[in-house]
Amino acid sequence: MSFLYWGEMRVDQIETSDVLRALSPIWLSKPETARRVRQRISTVLDWAKAAGFRVGDNPVEGVAKGLPRQNERKAHFDAIPYGEVFIRSLQTVATSEFARLAFEFLILTATRTNEVLKAKWSEVDLGQAVWTIPATRRREHRVPLTSRARSINDGSDLIFAGRSANMPMSNMVSYIQ
Repeated sequence: MSFLYWGEMRVDQIETSDVLRALSPIWLSKPETARRVRQRISTVLDWAKAAGFRVGDNPVEGVAKGLPRQNERKAHFDAIPYGEVFIRSLQTVATSEFARLAFEFLILTATRTNEVLKAKWSEVDLGQAVWTIPATRRREHRVPLTSRARSINDGSDLIFAGRSANMPMSNMVSYIQ
């Protein structure tokens, strides 16, 4: 049974066997898709009952008894340590060292781009290894700094100054030079 056939069928005529025939071809080969289709069919039939277009139980409720058990869902992959993916790959990007450092700092602090670009050394307590982002840039919050993040310093007040020492680096900094 195809869904085209369902297009011609009245909603009050759909039975559990119809839902079973629709789901069977994909139940084991595409389990996530099949579960979503089953849920959507159920939602439509529930709406049809509430709107007065059908009576009785939802035919999707009994379909599980006629379908084989699906394989267990696959486990998620382990997370890849950020250092193996981002930090190492940054070394091969054709851009300025300063842009690479800004992106590395963004990764190491897990903050917003705008917060990094406007970051000032006066906000950083190197002794405590904490960067306190002021409330003027959204809300005040403290960001712990890794030893690598603390070593990025070129001497200006802005951590990542742009073309002039008193302007932040643009968020449109070129990745390729």
